[in-house]
Amino acid sequence: MTKSPRVYLIILAVWLAILAPAVPAMAHVVASATQTAWYLGALTLASALFVTYFWLNGTKDIVYTLYFHLVQRPHLIHVPRRPDGPEPKVALLYCTCDDFSADSLLRSMAQRYGNYETVILDDSSKPESLAEIDDFAARHGVQVVRRADRAGFKAGNLNNHLRTAEYDYFVILDSDEIIPSDYVTRSLDYFAHYGNAGIVQANHSATRNRNDFMRVFAIGVDSHWIAYQTVKDRHGFLSLLGHGAMVSRECYQAAGGFPAVVAEDLCFSIAARDAGYYTVFAPDIRCEEEFPVSYHAFKKRHSKWTQGNMEFIKRYTTTILGSRMTWFEKLDIVLFTYSLPLTALFSVYVVIHVVALPALGYTVTYPLWMLVPTIAFLLAPLLNDTVFHFRRMPKLRLLSYLLHSVVLYGSMFFVSLRSSVTSAFGKSVFLVTPKSSGRVSIREALTATRGEIAFGIVLAAVSYLLTGSVLPVVLIVVPALLCVFLARKHNKTSAGTVRTELPAAVVAPARSAAEERRQLATLARAADPGPPHERTPELAA
Repeated sequence: MTKSPRVYLIILAVWLAILAPAVPAMAHVVASATQTAWYLGALTLASALFVTYFWLNGTKDIVYTLYFHLVQRPHLIHVPRRPDGPEPKVALLYCTCDDFSADSLLRSMAQRYGNYETVILDDSSKPESLAEIDDFAARHGVQVVRRADRAGFKAGNLNNHLRTAEYDYFVILDSDEIIPSDYVTRSLDYFAHYGNAGIVQANHSATRNRNDFMRVFAIGVDSHWIAYQTVKDRHGFLSLLGHGAMVSRECYQAAGGFPAVVAEDLCFSIAARDAGYYTVFAPDIRCEEEFPVSYHAFKKRHSKWTQGNMEFIKRYTTTILGSRMTWFEKLDIVLFTYSLPLTALFSVYVVIHVVALPALGYTVTYPLWMLVPTIAFLLAPLLNDTVFHFRRMPKLRLLSYLLHSVVLYGSMFFVSLRSSVTSAFGKSVFLVTPKSSGRVSIREALTATRGEIAFGIVLAAVSYLLTGSVLPVVLIVVPALLCVFLARKHNKTSAGTVRTELPAAVVAPARSAAEERRQLATLARAADPGPPHERTPELAA
């Protein structure tokens, strides 16, 4: 595995080319403000720095998208099958915490590979969850490992078992994960092909969409994984993404195990990279995951990611600067990982232009042409979805998805801000994303989103009182007010929802280990995508 700085050289070149004519204008604004008062100069300088960073991040999104679709996608690398030989010992480690899915695990266990075993790492506390897992383990001959406490979040759960277990490789499965029947064999092909690979991260799609909320937003998983991870694989920093990944025992030991932080996957990947092991992306190994079942579940996941990234910033920034990674890998981590917590920085920008400067009677005026790149970079995160799905779906449905996405992610501003501040001055918390949700009434939706609604109303009022317009904050206020609509979207079960049902013979209790193997083999044949050498990376897209 070797990496090239090509993409980041393009990103920096484009960014500097766009920024160059804007620098004199921003310098003039800062100088004029400083001549009036030093604090006005400080405020306008902070504003200019934010615009500079915002343009860089937007340039990254546009270049990533265009590079994948125009350059890298037509030439996806096909990894050959490894030579026949001894089968390494592999473990499927299924992590659960009161969200066990027998269907998902049983499908993942249907591997066309001999030397593997399944272990349930159970952090559940509910009696019904414990009983369900024990019943499944008894029927299917699966080992269950529990620990006395839940220290260290998911990392502690994994380390508790791995420190004494003896495997050549292990696979990390989340509760809703379904890996294909050739997952183990195909992942081992990647380890054989890349001698310095310590982690093989598979591709993902969102399936089993049970309601309108999942159906509308799930397609974003298909487009995001293949595009961004493929480019990161060769031109940025590719991280283990928490699930659907195989890790070698040597890599685990060299990295010192999983660090006890919320973003254990990212931090482990950095430690592995410093130890000489790379994470490689396998676009043709396509796993299934579930999109969050409701707006409430999506908010919890978003909050967990934000808190995890803020904790990462506090504890690992120095580590990144001193690591063995290349400069463009470090820049890649900064631009992707720091973006969620830096929502707090954007709030400072809003405060400067909507509150502080108007209250001080001072107005900042940039050249009108600067609105063009700013608007382009504001819409940049939608570019990959647009290009990826443009020929795959009706244009009205695509437009509906894009508008829904603007509302969904725009409404996350308040959650990101609150999580960033809480984590910055307190302790980050590992939140388990709910896997089920009941119907929500209008009153319940209003109650659940009262924070977003109040934030939007107050922000709109302040903007109007101080600037005479709500326009400066409209992209924050409108999504905040529409989150009630999102909070009830899961109420409607989607027509035509794709469900993958287990054959009756597989669901029935196993009477013996031999019968269990036959059942798993039946399931593997039923879902067999064909021999690995007949599948091409393009199928993953």
